[in-house]
Amino acid sequence: MTGADPAGFGLAEEVEDLRAAADRFAREVLAPAVRDHERAGRWPDEVAAVVDGFAGGGCLTRAVLLETLATGDASGLPAADRPGPASGAVDACPDRALAAAAAEACWLHVGDAQTVAWAPGWPARRWVWVSAGDRLALVEVAGGPEPVEALAFGASGGVGIDLGGSAPVGAWDLPPGGGLAVRGRARLWAAAVAVGVGQAAFDATVAYTTERIVFGRPVAHHQANAFDLAALATGLHGARLAVRDAAAGFDDGDPAAGFWATQAWREAVAVAVAVSEAGIQLLGGHGFLVDHLAEKRYREARMLGLLAGGADAALDDLAAAVLDVPDPLLGGVPA
Repeated sequence: MTGADPAGFGLAEEVEDLRAAADRFAREVLAPAVRDHERAGRWPDEVAAVVDGFAGGGCLTRAVLLETLATGDASGLPAADRPGPASGAVDACPDRALAAAAAEACWLHVGDAQTVAWAPGWPARRWVWVSAGDRLALVEVAGGPEPVEALAFGASGGVGIDLGGSAPVGAWDLPPGGGLAVRGRARLWAAAVAVGVGQAAFDATVAYTTERIVFGRPVAHHQANAFDLAALATGLHGARLAVRDAAAGFDDGDPAAGFWATQAWREAVAVAVAVSEAGIQLLGGHGFLVDHLAEKRYREARMLGLLAGGADAALDDLAAAVLDVPDPLLGGVPA
């Protein structure tokens, strides 16, 4: 397992060193300025530059770094991390020169999913990757991206993209399973961020509920709450292991990596939503106020579940992989 400790579930020393550096940056730089970043609609250039400096390495290293940075503030990651969700498309594109030119095109449109992007500093080329079945295309959007309200990931801005009238730049048939690998990489990106968001929500919830006294004891010490928090901790750790295992599968060339990445995405998003929702509930009325970050993390967890076609496209991919029966409704990639 590339980047992992072969003796167990730990990380290799060089990956752990990067994780520790990212953790310090998340705690000392990102976390204290979360609301400032949201109000500005972007991360400061110097912050984005440091995050860009964490780029590189294999899928496992990237997953660990994304998870760690997301514990501090995930809101700027979609715009700062490029090609981000589309890295699988860039890697799978047979035209290597075109793939290099499209490395800034970090948005992946899947099936009939609405394409919503985050882009303060939209790249000069208005290119979007499109994936359905085992076909991959790169299209140029006819009109400019339209600014929209960023319902989550506020430090990455928000634009809507209309693919109507878009012109194909290139289209390719991928080997069997190639489309699932492309979409699996996009889901792995979202899954890693979801684990970080979930961990931040869990840590904040435990900190609050072990200090807040209700009926003579901390909120977390009431039996029902204690059981719920213990179950959430278990689910969160399980999702982390699933994400890292799928990432290592990509690094090792496992042909089933896209399948397991899609499963990891389902687990990671589900637990991130559950943890962040529990945080809102256990904070009571405070959980809905912007004074706390519980509502922000919930919005982000929900948004991560809409990427790469959302749950329906993920289940279609999993069913097709298990049953080897492609879904004709997912066709329609531009020729």
